[in-house]
Amino acid sequence: MDKVQSAKDIRGAIKSAQLDMLRDLLEKEPEMLTWMTPFGTWLHVAAAYGHLEIIEYLINAGIDINTQGGTFSTNALERAATKGHLNIAEYLINQNVEIDTNEPDRNPLLAAIYGGHFERLLVENNIDVSIKYSGDNMKDMDAYAFAIERGQTEIAEYLKQKMDEKR
Repeated sequence: MDKVQSAKDIRGAIKSAQLDMLRDLLEKEPEMLTWMTPFGTWLHVAAAYGHLEIIEYLINAGIDINTQGGTFSTNALERAATKGHLNIAEYLINQNVEIDTNEPDRNPLLAAIYGGHFERLLVENNIDVSIKYSGDNMKDMDAYAFAIERGQTEIAEYLKQKMDEKR
């Protein structure tokens, strides 16, 4: 079967949470497990759609949990954070996924704030809330300032409290 068609079939199985179909497709073409889509790995795709059972299968099948890919060259934790899939973010953290804060686009806390989601899980797992970024759209901005800018006042108050506790 042609690889592009295989990739479309795999993505379709992930998108529609058809684990048996996904398992069959990857058993027929195991090299497709490491296929890189424009959205990242299959783990990125599953994290974006919120399918924990598929994520568990992919990790058990041997997919690298820390592979970076997609638009911002992030790992699957950033995708889960952006989409607000708390159960998936928690599972990935429990699987020792790297919490990448090297760039603002890779920072799952900023991704969560952008989407208005579960900042507590990431903070409770020791993400650096005080790291500041400067660039085209940010000047010396930490998670608290980003939350304020995004109008996420409840998240901002929580982050300020956590930052004050660490002082």
